Amino acid sequence: MRTLSSHTHPRGCCQGFRICGGPLYTYLHTGMHKQHKKKRWPHPRRPQQAMLAQDGTLQGQDPILHIGKTQFQNADFPMDEQGRTYHLGTKRGEVANKILSVGSTKRAMLLSQLLDHSDNEAHLFEIESDRGFLTITGRFKGSPVSIVSTMMGMANMDFVIRECLAVVEGPLAMVRLGTCGAIQPPAHLGNFLVASQGSACVRRDPDAFVPGSTLTPYLFSQAILPDAALSSLLQQHCAAALGEDKALHAFNVTADSFYSSQGRPSTHFDDRNDDLLASLARTYPNALSLEMETFHLFDLARCSGGRIRAAAVAIVLAERYTNDFIAASEVEKLEGLAGLAALTSLHQYELGLGIQNEQTLTV
Repeated sequence: MRTLSSHTHPRGCCQGFRICGGPLYTYLHTGMHKQHKKKRWPHPRRPQQAMLAQDGTLQGQDPILHIGKTQFQNADFPMDEQGRTYHLGTKRGEVANKILSVGSTKRAMLLSQLLDHSDNEAHLFEIESDRGFLTITGRFKGSPVSIVSTMMGMANMDFVIRECLAVVEGPLAMVRLGTCGAIQPPAHLGNFLVASQGSACVRRDPDAFVPGSTLTPYLFSQAILPDAALSSLLQQHCAAALGEDKALHAFNVTADSFYSSQGRPSTHFDDRNDDLLASLARTYPNALSLEMETFHLFDLARCSGGRIRAAAVAIVLAERYTNDFIAASEVEKLEGLAGLAALTSLHQYELGLGIQNEQTLTV
C-alpha cells in the first residue's frame, strides 16, 4: 500500500485552495473575522476518486485514500490483515493522540485548512472508509493532530472513540466540536457552549410505549464531567475567539435521537414528548445545550481507565425556546473560529508520557 505521507490538493480541488494558506486560515489568523460579519468559504470539490487496488496501489487522482471492502478477522473487534479497523478504516500510524471530532466531512475538510503546511506542499494524510468516516491527520503548530468526521449520534461516536483508541499508543485527547440547540437563556444563536459543567443523557424508553405500561417515556441519566484541564483550555480559547459573553460554561444534554428525545413534536408518531423540554429544564436546571454525542464521549472517557481525556463545545444553531434558527451564512465563520479554538486547546494540552513516537505517524 502506498503511504500518503504528504500531498497537495490538486488545483481543480478548489481554485486557490491551500491548507494553511487558504482563506479560512488568513481570515482567522489576521483578525479579519473581527472586522467582517459575514463570509463564505469555498470548500474543496472532490476530484476523481481514488480506490485501493488489490495490489495495494492507489488508483485515481483523489488525494484521499479510499478504503474499500477487505477481509476482516475477529468478530469481537474486526480488523483486516493490515490492522485496519472495521468502520473508520485506519491503522496504527494514521491517527494522532490528539483528535478533533466533527460532525461532517465538509466541516473536517474546512478545518483542515488550519493545519500546518510547507511552502511547497501540504503535509496531510487523508483516508475515507467505505462507511463514510473521513480521517485527516496532520500537524497544528507542529503537534500531530487528527480531524475525524464522526457524523451523528452516540453509535457513530462509539465507533470513532473505540477504533481510534485501538490504533494509537498511550493516552488520547479528544475535543468534540458539534452543533446544538439551546434549551434556555442565556444561550443564544451563534454562541459557543463549552460543556465544562458536564453532560447527561436522555433516552426514549421503548418499554414505556407497550400498551398498558406505566413507565416514564424518557429516561434521564446522571451527569458526567469532562477533563478539567482540557475543558478549561477550550473555554479560554472559545472566549478569546468569540467573547466571554458568547462563549459560555454550559451543562450539556445528549439525546439518543434528533426528534423524539429532543422534544420535537410529530403528528406521525406517538412520542409523548410535549413537555420533554420543560422536564429537561426541571431535571437539569443549568442545562443549555441539547445534541447527540457529547455524553457518550464523556462516558467512554470515564470508562477508559484514564486513557481518554475529553472536552466538548457546541455551536448554537437553534433556540428551542424561541423556535429560531441561525442564518446559514453565519455557520462557516463560527465553525472556523470554534475549530481554531479547539485545535489550539489540543495543541496546548499536556497529554503526558506514553504517547506514540511521532516518527511512526504518516505525517
